[in-house]
Amino acid sequence: MKKQILALLAVSVLAAPAMAADNNQWFIGAEAGVSTDALKKGATKDDRRAEFGIKAGKYFGDQDQVRTYITYRGEQDGKKGDHIKSRSLLVSADYLVGLNQANTINWFVGATAGVTRISERVGPELASSKKNTDDAVNNLAYGAQTGFKFDLGKNFEMELGYQYLRHTGKKDEIRFANDQRINLGASFKF
Repeated sequence: MKKQILALLAVSVLAAPAMAADNNQWFIGAEAGVSTDALKKGATKDDRRAEFGIKAGKYFGDQDQVRTYITYRGEQDGKKGDHIKSRSLLVSADYLVGLNQANTINWFVGATAGVTRISERVGPELASSKKNTDDAVNNLAYGAQTGFKFDLGKNFEMELGYQYLRHTGKKDEIRFANDQRINLGASFKF
């Protein structure tokens, strides 16, 4: 866990000069999408789950061509007594390339690092004992993302993106190998 916190701190420190720019806009937003997770417990099992997240960050550069942001994202799959839950805190940086003259349509590509907590709760009907059992894994996540951002006015934007994350760490043979996500997001710039 100490290594994960140090890695997140290092990414935050590297992003600090970006946050110091005072002529560019801050933004807050929300995202929703579908993730395909490879949860390994013995054999590989692929699941598709709905996921939701919030993010906040800042654009910087002469033409707002770079952005850094922090995302908190969560997802849950399964019934009340038997489910898998994932929570992520990620720091990302993207480089934006304008695709039209007015830079209202941008392609972005970037990198992400952070921490993820994956927990599995097994109800009494599947557990070896008569009560619920919980198992959780804390790990470092890192990866890349790409997609398109559309400016829909001075202060509003939407994006469609793809992200691949690799996860480290395991506990009792439970391991999140990778995570692929397709997201639709909306942000307000101020």
